[in-house]
Amino acid sequence: MLSSFNPVQSLPLTVITPHLVIQGTLRTRLHRLTDVLNEPSAEHLILFDATFMEVGSRRVLAGTATAQVQLSDVLFVHANAEIETPSTMRMAKQSVRAIIVAPPFTIEGEIHLPFENELHQALDGFAGRFVPVTKARYWAYSVAESPNYVDMLALNHARSHVAIPAGVQWHAEAPREEDSSGGSNPW
Repeated sequence: MLSSFNPVQSLPLTVITPHLVIQGTLRTRLHRLTDVLNEPSAEHLILFDATFMEVGSRRVLAGTATAQVQLSDVLFVHANAEIETPSTMRMAKQSVRAIIVAPPFTIEGEIHLPFENELHQALDGFAGRFVPVTKARYWAYSVAESPNYVDMLALNHARSHVAIPAGVQWHAEAPREEDSSGGSNPW
């Protein structure tokens, strides 16, 4: 595997479940958070220097040197520091503003869809166990979680519902190379 040639990096993360906010550090050789979470054999994350807090109150339940977090319970994950992603790993996709419901949380952000003739076709192709949402804001007012802003979060697709507001401008084809803005995709 190519990742074995990469040096180990430490990624400070926040992991959100329906009842817990877990902060800790992940050690990995992979460059992208979504790659770590989408490893076919990954059923859990091992975090170092982890703190488990209640959603809403942020009351600390446990502080540990090492923790195992089950991915099946995770709603979404975001890095607590910027992650550099090589530009060669980016694919042309169209960003679309969406509202995502992952109870008890609501997320507003940009999802990245493949270019298709129709928006519904692209949304049908929106796949992956964990998918990136950029320029995200998340909150859960019912449990006293105020809005948080993050550059990118990795969303557990199986535990969420995606809604795209009416009036979204859709493009069937990717812009030609000379027309592209060269914007960055942080995943």
